[in-house]
Amino acid sequence: MTAQIINGEQVARDLRKQLKEEVAFLKQEKGIVPGLAIVVVRSPFARMHVARLKERTCRQLGIKCEIIYLSETTTDEEIIYRIERLNDDRNIHGINIHPLTPHLSHTLISQQVDPEKDVEALHFLNMGDFLIGRPRMVPFVASGIMKLIEATGINLEGKRAVVVGRSQLVGKPLAFLLLERNATVSICHSVTADLDSYTKKADLLVVAAGHPRTITSRMVKEGAVVIDVGVNQIGSHLIGDVDYEDVKNIASWITPVPGGVGPVTIAMLLDNLIKAARNS
Repeated sequence: MTAQIINGEQVARDLRKQLKEEVAFLKQEKGIVPGLAIVVVRSPFARMHVARLKERTCRQLGIKCEIIYLSETTTDEEIIYRIERLNDDRNIHGINIHPLTPHLSHTLISQQVDPEKDVEALHFLNMGDFLIGRPRMVPFVASGIMKLIEATGINLEGKRAVVVGRSQLVGKPLAFLLLERNATVSICHSVTADLDSYTKKADLLVVAAGHPRTITSRMVKEGAVVIDVGVNQIGSHLIGDVDYEDVKNIASWITPVPGGVGPVTIAMLLDNLIKAARNS
């Protein structure tokens, strides 16, 4: 068996076409140009190339995008000051904070974003609405992963789903979305004992472990759908948390890295932005 590739670029292309139409409608009917602010602290954690990719995608869709670059020595207080200014800017409808250095508190900083501009859906008010099933915003990485799963045509009802990783942005919200589709969900993490015993039973395996090639073919059920959320730079190459060349011979569907999850999550971030602009 050789897995079919879940083409994130194609899924994202279809989403961007729809988003471009929605942006044009907002401009024509309401005179609103959606505006996104991206806060980037320069560091090895920041993924500045992703910020530039978001900016380019915004330009293609007719969205205003402003990237705010801050030095690696920036403090929590300085970032919060910037966010407060963005909260008051009527031309900015969404605020996206890129991964921060360990000396900064992402939890503290994310809670300063106006809930109406919280396109990451990390503010406790938005997360609370999400968890009671009445979301204003859905965490965009998790919703992007769901789009990729839908592209396979798998019926999740009654299926065993295993999520490796428990982050606020990916693992936890994704598990909730899978539960909403009536999958039976297990969340595994860095101190899960006997990880293989979980992953080998998964009809759907989503891996957001943050470590390259964590999952090999011996850990995967034959015919499983495998979604690799990991992005790890090894030399000049990007690889995932799944050993792609090994696992593609046993899975039925698999996402590549790059070209899998990344393009779709950017599209879903902008989908949240357009919702925020529409409600402004």
